[in-house]
Amino acid sequence: MKLQKDNILIVGAGNMGFAFITALLDTKVAAKQISVLENNPSQELKKLTKLKKLNLISSIAMLDIKKKISIVLLAIKPNQVNNIFTDDFNIRINKSLLISIVAGKTMASLKKLSNGNINIARAMTNTPVTVGWGTSIVYFSKNFSVRNKQKVIHLFDLVGQVEEVKNEKYINTFTALFGSGPAYLYLFLETWSEVAKKNGFKFGEEMAVQTMLGSLLLLLKTQDDPKILRNKVTSKGGTTEAGLEVFLKNKVFSKLFTAAVSKATKRAVDLSKS
Repeated sequence: MKLQKDNILIVGAGNMGFAFITALLDTKVAAKQISVLENNPSQELKKLTKLKKLNLISSIAMLDIKKKISIVLLAIKPNQVNNIFTDDFNIRINKSLLISIVAGKTMASLKKLSNGNINIARAMTNTPVTVGWGTSIVYFSKNFSVRNKQKVIHLFDLVGQVEEVKNEKYINTFTALFGSGPAYLYLFLETWSEVAKKNGFKFGEEMAVQTMLGSLLLLLKTQDDPKILRNKVTSKGGTTEAGLEVFLKNKVFSKLFTAAVSKATKRAVDLSKS
């Protein structure tokens, strides 16, 4: 499924929105087919706009009336959503596929804001989309056609992997597990590098990053289960076994991680109700 025949409106060009813009351009979607609604463009976006001749607008009124938008991607902050859905905006997108990656905005609220748009996809992704290694899920409204689903899936394929879910509740769980996931990983790396430096390793951060990156590449190359690779490193009676014992005793690591995800999920649920 290609998007070369679609006119696409990206609403919001922060890190997420910008990642989709560059991914579309990289897959030969013509710049004239991409419109970007952003009233506070970054220098990076201004440079790209000038280079590729993107249609950068600060309000929906600036969009060429003759341009029929087939796909709209909402990539803005939750507190900006209500201001976007003006009467003029809804008139312009009433037949468009509306894709939202806005945290906390439910399918019901998006349908209400868009005056009953029946082609809504609610998705969630994470920051690795900026390097083409994002993880995303998408939940579709009941009336979404197979062809339109394929378009949405293809869009997210451009920035990483994507899976469809059949229940909207998974959006909140995904947010806590994988949307917040990079922060959990960075915290682990921070702690790892700090401990390394305290033990005299001047380049502890670089060493921790290299060890983690190398381990993940090994996992991808072998396609072994993580537990199998962990066991290969763990010699009976050795240093790794001694270290792992601290994490595994009374399932302390599992309990901490589960508690963190549970609290983050509850927060996501609370935000969706506000």
